[in-house]
Amino acid sequence: MHSDSSWTPEALLDHLQKAVYLELWTIPLYLTAAYSLQVPGSDAQHPPTLTPVRSQKNPNRSREQLAFNNIYSIAVQEMLHLELASNLFNALFAAKGYAPKFTGEWAPSYAQFPPWIGVKLPVQLGPVNEAQMSLLAAVETPEPKTDPAPNGPQRVYDSIGQFYKAIEQGLDQLWDSLYDPAADHRQKSEFADPKFPGDDYTGFSAVIGGDKATARKQADQAIAAIIGQGEGSRGPFISSDLRPEDLDDLEDRVSHFARFRMVQALLKFGGPLRTYAATGSDGLAAAQATLDGGFSQLLQALEQGFGGDADLDLGAMWALPGQIVAVWAAGGVPAFQYVKR
Repeated sequence: MHSDSSWTPEALLDHLQKAVYLELWTIPLYLTAAYSLQVPGSDAQHPPTLTPVRSQKNPNRSREQLAFNNIYSIAVQEMLHLELASNLFNALFAAKGYAPKFTGEWAPSYAQFPPWIGVKLPVQLGPVNEAQMSLLAAVETPEPKTDPAPNGPQRVYDSIGQFYKAIEQGLDQLWDSLYDPAADHRQKSEFADPKFPGDDYTGFSAVIGGDKATARKQADQAIAAIIGQGEGSRGPFISSDLRPEDLDDLEDRVSHFARFRMVQALLKFGGPLRTYAATGSDGLAAAQATLDGGFSQLLQALEQGFGGDADLDLGAMWALPGQIVAVWAAGGVPAFQYVKR
């Protein structure tokens, strides 16, 4: 690919906003699939939860629960990646009056892959089946070894892995001139904080701050986590410093691509999984409106939180499971539409 120009602050700002969008874009895609599964013992009032199924005696052991665990665990890691991308943005640009955008034109759209990623597969929100799992696996496919190294910012990248390598290059060139140690960087830490050793991901921090060298190391770790856990991992196992210390946490020890491949294997060798059918019902419009409202509330909370106007309120995020299952149970395919209030 040819380079459009050398790195400028404007180009890096644009790329970090696109990174925030990309991580946000994956979350509804994955949650829609996960909650399409009719996991035994779950319903709209009691959505499925992450439940270990390794014991043969576990009453929750089912192919649907195993598939749910793999897909849902990826969605939660994407929430971490969204936080990391937003903190990277703020580390360099919060002091200059910018903040990541989550609403309006930056609300997720599922008509196509994000246009700066050169993947031409059709995109839609949908249930767990072979076609949808092929799409999800494509999102997390490791960067091809044939991808050339980025040479300045580009309009379109061959893969998500290449896109993040470009951001790394931009950071290399501009970090010292853009990062101000004394600034308010509006950092949030909901998913990874070494000060809380009981939490997941104690090997790195979601927060980027301190002097230039310390902050740069944390920024490098943030990008390594995004690439190494998901869209750039050659896997299947995630590096030990980028995964939870809990040895029982099997899902989060393997890459996103490997987890999606596991669900593909369940379908290939065991046949279809039980999912809700999109048959429609009288309650569908109301269920969809509730989901739209909840998702819009989340996007606004993210924008306010990373914009410095409020604490990061994730209440709307944790309300999504019931809202998504309610749409599926009403016979619809969940849509995630931003409704300005």
